[in-house]
Amino acid sequence: MKYFLGIDVGTSSLKTGLWREDGELAANASRPYPTVRLAPSWAEQDPLDWWRALTETVAQVLNKSGVRPAEIAGIGVDSMGWTFVPVDKAGEPLYSALTWQDRRAKEEAAALRAHPQADQLVHLNANPLDEAYSTAKVQWLKQYHPDIYAGADQLLIASSFLVRKLTDVNTCDYTQAYAFHCFDEWNLRWDEAAADLIGLDLAKLPPLYQSCAVVGEVTTRAAAELGLIAGIPVIAGGLDAAVGAFGNGVTRVGQTADQGGTAFGMSIAVDQVVVEPRLIFSPHVVPGLYLLQGGTVGGGTFEWFRAQLGQAEQLAAEITSENVFSIMTAEAERAPAGANGLIFLPYMSGERSPIWDSDARGVFIGLNFSTKRSDIIRALMEGCALAVYHNMQVAEESGAPVLEWIGIGGGANSPSWCQLKADITNRTFTVNRRANGEAGDNSLGVAVMAGYGVGHYGNLAQTIEQFLPRRQVYQPNPKNHAVYQELYPIYLNAYEPLKPTFTALAAFTQKAKEQTS
Repeated sequence: MKYFLGIDVGTSSLKTGLWREDGELAANASRPYPTVRLAPSWAEQDPLDWWRALTETVAQVLNKSGVRPAEIAGIGVDSMGWTFVPVDKAGEPLYSALTWQDRRAKEEAAALRAHPQADQLVHLNANPLDEAYSTAKVQWLKQYHPDIYAGADQLLIASSFLVRKLTDVNTCDYTQAYAFHCFDEWNLRWDEAAADLIGLDLAKLPPLYQSCAVVGEVTTRAAAELGLIAGIPVIAGGLDAAVGAFGNGVTRVGQTADQGGTAFGMSIAVDQVVVEPRLIFSPHVVPGLYLLQGGTVGGGTFEWFRAQLGQAEQLAAEITSENVFSIMTAEAERAPAGANGLIFLPYMSGERSPIWDSDARGVFIGLNFSTKRSDIIRALMEGCALAVYHNMQVAEESGAPVLEWIGIGGGANSPSWCQLKADITNRTFTVNRRANGEAGDNSLGVAVMAGYGVGHYGNLAQTIEQFLPRRQVYQPNPKNHAVYQELYPIYLNAYEPLKPTFTALAAFTQKAKEQTS
């Protein structure tokens, strides 16, 4: 029996899965790490926290499974996107990782958008010049920490950082490269002219690889730290949204992943480059396919509510040993569709597609003395789902077909979330499951990719489809959909009038911060 390690570097935790060659899970483990927010739009992590999490979870899965390190035939890593780390020649971090949630580089992004050749950059890269992307954050690093930028040997994406720690090889896979706007989506290469235009030293960007390509082997040093053996092949890996889509069966044109986790969003598989600046675009981990994506920050609102206002649910969870989020969704089900007229704009850390506004903030509209706790929680859920629906509407306007709506991430395990998304979109919502009833996931996806990369599996798409033989289907409720069709334009129209308020409030917050610092 051969085994493959799948490592998922998420926004709030690292998860490691040890998978048998037949697609069965031998063991998994996860370890959380903090995000440091020194300002409302800042979001940093310590890259070494990822490595520490990896060493702990690898030890745990080996201990749980009893698998010998010599039986592991390949390793794959995926990670959150737009999260880069400047490293020295030894691969050690020179600064905190600026994550995808970090939107500090507003001025730098505005300067890029004002450049006479900005449209050419957008067409080349098929992505907007927004401050969430690594392009603007590199400009910020150059402006405020020029010594760190100058001393950086490489700018590594989160997954590439761990691949470097494992193999001593600098890499960037195709699905993550679009974070830098000198990546040519049409030809899958770095573009020297674009790099010059944005002032990025191309020598600081690593070589590009297909996601399933074997880029190196576990070094003796890394093996000693992880409790593995040296020489295990490691693939380039990929973007968490792309790997998650693949790990849940998105392998054909029109299949669309609905991501439900700290990051919410959707990813539509297409077979050609689509330039839609309101959305996000990247190659898929499946060769020949791309993903037209929408990404929102709303998923973290459930965790925010639990931490700040969910003491009752947390206490109930501790008493009953039930999942706290299941208790929250059960409470939300007591409210009707539309949450009794309560709307939530889920812009808790600015917003990504399709509005691209760093100043936007979370807003409840419609609070009154009759509002119940169940209304509030349901409005949180509906706001997040409506944000994804907004992205879907924009994608369909661009001509991308949504032929099959597939749930991925933690939300796929919640019937409440799945039914809500079916009702809002008026589409059949499907969760592809393994033989034991569990949903697919990122670690399965990247483990299969590693198996394919080392030649163990002959067909990438067929292998993941074979490992996901079961279907759980949620049909939309016509009555609820009618409510959401009436609510959606109200939700949609709420943002524009609030833009000046968001801008003024951001300026007020910044001034208050400066006065107290």
